[in-house]
Amino acid sequence: MMYDPPPERPSESDCCGNGCAECVFDVYDRECARWRRRRRTGRGDGLRRDLLSATKCTPYRIVSARPLGHDDVHAYTFAATPAARGRLPIAYSQHVHVRLADGLDRPYTPVAVADDGCSFDVLVKAHPGGRFTGRLLGMSVDDVVGVRGPYGGVRYDGYDSVVMFAGGTGVAAFVGLMRNALDDDKCETLLRLHYSCKTLDGVLMRKELADCAAYWNCAVHLYLTREHDWSQRSKSFWYNENITEGRISQDCVAKIVDKQQDLKTLWLICGNDEFNRYVFDSLVDHDIKRDDIRLLNNTTKDFEVS
Repeated sequence: MMYDPPPERPSESDCCGNGCAECVFDVYDRECARWRRRRRTGRGDGLRRDLLSATKCTPYRIVSARPLGHDDVHAYTFAATPAARGRLPIAYSQHVHVRLADGLDRPYTPVAVADDGCSFDVLVKAHPGGRFTGRLLGMSVDDVVGVRGPYGGVRYDGYDSVVMFAGGTGVAAFVGLMRNALDDDKCETLLRLHYSCKTLDGVLMRKELADCAAYWNCAVHLYLTREHDWSQRSKSFWYNENITEGRISQDCVAKIVDKQQDLKTLWLICGNDEFNRYVFDSLVDHDIKRDDIRLLNNTTKDFEVS
């Protein structure tokens, strides 16, 4: 079985013509260069690159879709069809595009990738009146969508510390990254997650975050912006969480930055555009170099990190 076929060239219709910063043809050229390098060096890794393409949509079926009960957030599992085995070539913090039959698509960051079923999980936030999520939520198990990717991703080699700012479902971009780092016994990078959500009951993947926070080099800080029943905080003792009432304020950012003064730190941000811009500007105001900041979800065209 061939696990590493050459990338498939996109058709002219795959380009939207809007002058995207990363055109589908740019992606194709980059993937071809990587494929030629793997062929030249003989360094195969056994990943199922035949089941995903950065330039073409591949069919995936809906295996499960379940509401999490938090602000209309749903957990979806998509699997390659026909069924396959192996490991999808998705690195944590990368994202894929899920496309519906009518051409609508949205980017999602897998929070888990199966080692034996060629499937992945994402968190989907249903927005009121949203065309894409409205269509997706109306689909059933075994219905088929298109998946294209993966794209993006970050590397933290050479950094002493990684500080992550998440808003809402943006936490999905960091759960897999933290798990991957903590599974490496040789990794001594300090991991600090600052996660803003509305209420304690609205914390997504809370158990998974607590498992990560149990490691010596990982800490999770929650910022609850609309929590009214603070008696619920007593439930946090079991999870050993750090909880702050209100948003991630300028004072909070100042304290976070101050604690990183003696460390080479990578700053990661993932939330909606308003959250991204606020955290980014706050970091820059506190003299963090733009080259050390990465946005994992940015749809504002005129908002450039560097």
